[in-house]
Amino acid sequence: MPTATESIVIAVPPQKVFEYIADAKRATTFIPGLNRISNLSTPTAKVGQEWEFEFDWFGLIISGKSKCSRLEPPGLYQFQTVTGSLSTWTYRFQPEGSQTRVALEVEYEVPQNLLARFAAQPVLEKMNQSRARETLANLKALVES
Repeated sequence: MPTATESIVIAVPPQKVFEYIADAKRATTFIPGLNRISNLSTPTAKVGQEWEFEFDWFGLIISGKSKCSRLEPPGLYQFQTVTGSLSTWTYRFQPEGSQTRVALEVEYEVPQNLLARFAAQPVLEKMNQSRARETLANLKALVES
């Protein structure tokens, strides 16, 4: 499966960034293309928490279910999309003085109908890499404000 990875330094402690990301309903504020999060199974993050999503992947609307698969406060948060298009999103949080280095790794399955739109998988991979970078830039702006 292709993977997009990015990292960024955010000028707040790891716990604050972790808490922001672990609140699944906030994801629509910083993940480009994520239109909706609904029907959370629990109000707070925990392994096994599930929710429904709708994602616009460069013009292809994908709906499905996600679940929290790993939760290690304040160092790691991971969720998987288990229906729709399969993916694993892993956020790691490392202290750097009073700041936090946030690393995002997204492993994803490429739907063939999406790949056909871009003619080549490398083009789609570059676009997904840019989206990972934009996700972290959005997160930085929101958490530091």
